[in-house]
Amino acid sequence: MSVHAALERCRSRAADYLASHQYREGGRRYWLHAPHHSPRTHPGHLLYGTWSGVMLARLVGARHLVEGAARDELVAGLLRFRRDDGMFEMTGVSERDRGNHSLEYFRLHCTNYALGALDALGALPALPYAYLEPLLSHDGLAAWLAGRDWRRPWTEGNNVVNLASLYALAARAGDAAAEARYAELLEWHDQNQDEHTGFWHAAPISGGTALFEAMAGASHDFHLYYHVGRPAPRVERVVDSCLQLGYWGVSSACSDIDLVDVLAHARGAGYRVAEIDQVLERYLVELLDVQHADGGYGDNLVTPHRIYGHTAPPRTSVTWTTWFRMATVGLAACALIPGERVHWEFRDTLGMGYANTRLMHGRAEPGATPPPLVRPGRGRIWLRLRREGRVYRQRATYHARQLIGL
Repeated sequence: MSVHAALERCRSRAADYLASHQYREGGRRYWLHAPHHSPRTHPGHLLYGTWSGVMLARLVGARHLVEGAARDELVAGLLRFRRDDGMFEMTGVSERDRGNHSLEYFRLHCTNYALGALDALGALPALPYAYLEPLLSHDGLAAWLAGRDWRRPWTEGNNVVNLASLYALAARAGDAAAEARYAELLEWHDQNQDEHTGFWHAAPISGGTALFEAMAGASHDFHLYYHVGRPAPRVERVVDSCLQLGYWGVSSACSDIDLVDVLAHARGAGYRVAEIDQVLERYLVELLDVQHADGGYGDNLVTPHRIYGHTAPPRTSVTWTTWFRMATVGLAACALIPGERVHWEFRDTLGMGYANTRLMHGRAEPGATPPPLVRPGRGRIWLRLRREGRVYRQRATYHARQLIGL
């Protein structure tokens, strides 16, 4: 099977997953968060599943699922979770289930992704100015930035891109103050980027885990640059840091998309391109191999997947995971393979699942077609054997921890 055929099959199977996991109630349409998701016990996860389903349908070209009467019902389903102040929030999620995420983080997260889905449906509502208004002044943004805790770069990267997406939407609508604050947010990043890692974090970085978390956070911050057509600043240092982390194999959907997103956009600088492409090829091959029979993707091959109080068993498809993994496939494919860009429609609003494919080439030539590892051969078999070895070790560790009560 050619790489183009393999990618088309992957997109088609993802569309099949979407078609079989819709849920209708009271004139509203949603996507279930996972096949066994009960809207009665976890109503808020309909929001998570629905924004993911909308943006996945757009990504893989399954527009028939989001057009006509379905579109109107999906809009009604999403707007069910809109608060009086214009923000969005999953219902039924307790403070405990939010974990270490603040209420501001949680609402910004829900709002950005819900607005992204509504924008994709052509039904963007009025923006949440009750939240945004205090942040439209220079002093308001400065105070907000002063309150960030860069010891947690992954958390703050999410906060930054979610606020930036609101600014970008307001600026699109003609709000000059929002446009000015967006520019100030970019300037702040220019001035505060770590010159050694290329990321944003509390210095110093010690160890691979800290470097990984800084990279994962920065993958969100970089979207501010991509949105205005600029590559990541200090891009060579960024590439060095990412390649220092290396390829660790398919892990969680969030982890994988972060690294692939950064490298796919950075390859256009023409620096260490062969090494970047090798990492992207490996992700592409493994993700094509681990798609489930129902067309979806899980988040973990060993442990249950838990998010905001909902648990899915290991190897179970999850709608948002399927969207994130398909976006990862699309990012790698668009960076490596000439002509693939016409087959993928990424979200227009900032946040994961967004891409500026024009930045992926630049001074770098497109990769070979097909990438060698996509074709059957020893390289592909070796990747599969390594993955099975990782899964075996993870399963043994997981069961051991269960036995000793950890």
